Amino acid sequence: MVAVDGSGQGQPVAPVVLSQPAQPSALAAKFDAREIRVAADPGAGAVELVYEFTNTGEIPLAVEDFQQSCGCMQGTWNGVPVLQGARGKITAKLLTTGLRGTVRKALHVKFVGGETVELVGVVSIPEALAYSAQTVRWGIGEEAVPRQVDITIQSKKPVRVLSVSGGGSVFSSALVTVEEGRRYRVTITPRDTATERVGIFQVRTDASDSRDSLQGLFALVEKSKPQGGPR
Repeated sequence: MVAVDGSGQGQPVAPVVLSQPAQPSALAAKFDAREIRVAADPGAGAVELVYEFTNTGEIPLAVEDFQQSCGCMQGTWNGVPVLQGARGKITAKLLTTGLRGTVRKALHVKFVGGETVELVGVVSIPEALAYSAQTVRWGIGEEAVPRQVDITIQSKKPVRVLSVSGGGSVFSSALVTVEEGRRYRVTITPRDTATERVGIFQVRTDASDSRDSLQGLFALVEKSKPQGGPR
């Protein structure tokens, strides 16, 4: 661009640069791990998962909201914004009552400013009661000898086996305490093995979790003689 002065001579004019509106700094929560794998005590009722992170962005990080994949996964934080370069943590509480096996749950964390991060917990929850076998078998015509089932309590908290009942008129059972709250033995005996028979037993315990307070044992007299099995 050229401006004309009073003498009629053109003079160069510096171009005008229009400033751009400032862009907000990007959020950046760098987590040590977004997936945590742990083993849980079946009698605990809940397990706590802690996800630690560093604020690698230029503005403080604050949690706006949690969105969980189910009501059993609950997220919390201390409410204090995490400054640039500082460390923070998100705590997730997974309620394990009634859950067994390997459980995968997700927690979505929305930070103020728009960034959303998925945090995953993979928790292995063993059965509170472990059985040497949950079905005992005899072949038709086999000697009607007793079979034994050992019950081991795997939770840290002791669980008492209160009773074993059932079996109808064709099987009998006897419960013995090997170690109070830890180990028990059930002996099941058929009345005879002349024909096919089925027996169902109820194992009652004082466990607080309904999944563990009532369980089942089974007894069978079958046509074909079993290959091995508890004796």
